[in-house]
Amino acid sequence: MKIAIVIEKADMRGGQNRVIAELSRRLAVRHDVHLFCFEAADLAPEVTVHLLPCPLRHRPIMQEICIPLASRLAVKPEQFDVILAQGGNCPVANSTLVHISQVELAQVKRQAFAQQPDMPAWERTIRNRWQQTALRNEIRVVRKCRGAVMAVSEQLRRTLISDYGLAEDEVSATPNGVDHDRFNLQVRERYRHRLRTELGLDDKSFVVLFMGARWLEKGLDRLLSGVAMLPDRDVHVLVVGDGDPTSVAHLIPEHMTDHVHFTGLQPPEPYFAAADCFVFPTRCEGFGLVMAEAAACGLPLIVTPAGVGAELVEPGVSGYLLPQATDDAQERLIAKQIAAHLASLCGNRDAARQMGLAAREKSLRFTWDRQAELVEQVLTARFAR
Repeated sequence: MKIAIVIEKADMRGGQNRVIAELSRRLAVRHDVHLFCFEAADLAPEVTVHLLPCPLRHRPIMQEICIPLASRLAVKPEQFDVILAQGGNCPVANSTLVHISQVELAQVKRQAFAQQPDMPAWERTIRNRWQQTALRNEIRVVRKCRGAVMAVSEQLRRTLISDYGLAEDEVSATPNGVDHDRFNLQVRERYRHRLRTELGLDDKSFVVLFMGARWLEKGLDRLLSGVAMLPDRDVHVLVVGDGDPTSVAHLIPEHMTDHVHFTGLQPPEPYFAAADCFVFPTRCEGFGLVMAEAAACGLPLIVTPAGVGAELVEPGVSGYLLPQATDDAQERLIAKQIAAHLASLCGNRDAARQMGLAAREKSLRFTWDRQAELVEQVLTARFAR
């Protein structure tokens, strides 16, 4: 088949970018794959890349706004058997791989924008309006592509069925993968002592890891509120990813200020190695690569059921599941549960390590080869001549 894939950016750095880099590499083994995007790096040489024009391409929001029009103009439906969108980013698509529910994301974005008092009113208005436009685009494309709609997790598949009125057989789960050659138990031996020494942490310290950008969406505030409830223990929190530490400084009690370490964007493996557990109380997720990668490195998980969370966590065996919240009282309950789970893991390091090994086993079913096989099955059944 001749396949066009539309995405804003494709590379090996994570998120949708990496999913499409991994998927296109595997589809190109048997198909003629063309990638239409604004930026691309580290792709398989067999993939033909078509770079699209975009003003202010360095701003992600501009890429999101421009991709529907740019792809409409560049992709000629008569030239391809398959045109694969990512959610609603290509109006001429005949199939789509959905990475997150725009219904859920719009709710979280409204909350995030409301909690940024320094954001100008005009910018808040534009961002909210664009989020509603993205939602309409996704509804339009998903409903157009019935039968060739794919979701990156089973949880997201069920969400799409509910939100968009799809039948069970009109959307398939094609879960993302994990590079188990890169994320494994050996990272602990390779990096743990060195990074802990650099951070000034000894072997007795219990290290909690959070990794990601868009901190409110991913629940960093929930983690810090939970840590603030802990008794005076030798617990340290590593916050890895882009963000402004001053935006969450009010959540860190004075006695914990030197126990919360903001590292900025970093290679993930050393931080998985240095940590004793991974906490990711995300409010909205399609899959959550970072959860699966943390599990693959042998870390017990404290996560919400969003994305792949519920598939990785068997409560009390490979970690703990947190509920979602719709009001302040429920948010306080989540923080209390995080504190209780951290205290339990910190108080029983052997049990924490056993949970990490169980999480590792849960992660093994998620591979990039498997995702490519599932995507290819859907596309072949629908479009192969």
